[in-house]
Amino acid sequence: MGLKKGPFVVADTVSVDDPYGGEGTIVLPVQIATPVATINFCVKNPQKTQISLDSMVQIAVLAISTGVARDFAVTYEIIRNNETTIALINDEMDYLAVNEGRHTNFPNFPVLDNNPSAGINTYELVCTRTAGSKLTIFAGSRSIKATVFTV
Repeated sequence: MGLKKGPFVVADTVSVDDPYGGEGTIVLPVQIATPVATINFCVKNPQKTQISLDSMVQIAVLAISTGVARDFAVTYEIIRNNETTIALINDEMDYLAVNEGRHTNFPNFPVLDNNPSAGINTYELVCTRTAGSKLTIFAGSRSIKATVFTV
């Protein structure tokens, strides 16, 4: 009996109970690219392989005071093999700090990579906080999933 030649899935998922600094969260420092999820898999025939990537990260913002207008910006990148940016999203948010100054955002995006490299491929979901220096920003629950198809 041989292996089935259908698609397979590789995923890295982290779920947290408290996105505002609870166990498993990652503090996003200003202007430092921070990997929040990573997957690895092997590609044998890159000319006949497509990778469907799905990612999500829960961004939790904690302001010092409530009733004040706040803004922040975070970029999200999916990077292949530490060198190729497959997708880049800039997320800028203006909000009024309420409920103890807390705000939660769930950016997610699907991407198709038609050009994987032969051999081991590493895909990282990387967040970079680009604005909001007076806030504490966390990456809470997050995931990156690759569905690998042979065409």
